[in-house]
Amino acid sequence: MRLEVGIIALVEEVFGTTAERRAQFEWLRNKPSREHFGEHYDAVMSLYAELQGDWEGTTAKADGHLTPDAYFPEPYHFIFEFDELQHFTQFRERTFQFYPANIPLAYVPLKYKQFCQQHHGAALAKGPERFRRHTADFPYTNGRAAQRAFFDTFRDWLPPLHGLNPTLRLAEFEVMPILKKQLSGNAAKAYMENLLHERLKRSAPSALE
Repeated sequence: MRLEVGIIALVEEVFGTTAERRAQFEWLRNKPSREHFGEHYDAVMSLYAELQGDWEGTTAKADGHLTPDAYFPEPYHFIFEFDELQHFTQFRERTFQFYPANIPLAYVPLKYKQFCQQHHGAALAKGPERFRRHTADFPYTNGRAAQRAFFDTFRDWLPPLHGLNPTLRLAEFEVMPILKKQLSGNAAKAYMENLLHERLKRSAPSALE
């Protein structure tokens, strides 16, 4: 069972609601467009250039939606992402240089950058070879890691631009006591509730009231 499944279930328990696991949004797609990014299109394309994206490959690949880990409907109205080790690469660290100041976030970017600095080697080494493959849009070794970082940016920037609350992220390293089963039952729920309150205070203070 993927780690995210158990974590999402615990978040559902804290919020007392069921998340949508295969939610799709018309504006959350696998190619950057001015229509969807609006005023931030130039910034996302600067990031794309920094990550050495290949525009010919990007335009040639099939159009598709990016599916979030979960979507929590009203009154929460946000995407939830559980970031496992493979997300914390040097590519992800570089994305934060391009984040517009007016994009609201429900996590602390500095903490995420520190996780990237601490774990980027292990993040790139994790998993099967396909985790390090070339992709059409990033056609080089570890292109899939660059693509993952690029798409994480989509999941952060686009929801607030299209009426959702900021994306709520939790990193694998933040829930290790739960993953290692040092906490379970009510103790795990209380631990998670504290994490979620901390996140929501940054973006939607009334969400848990």
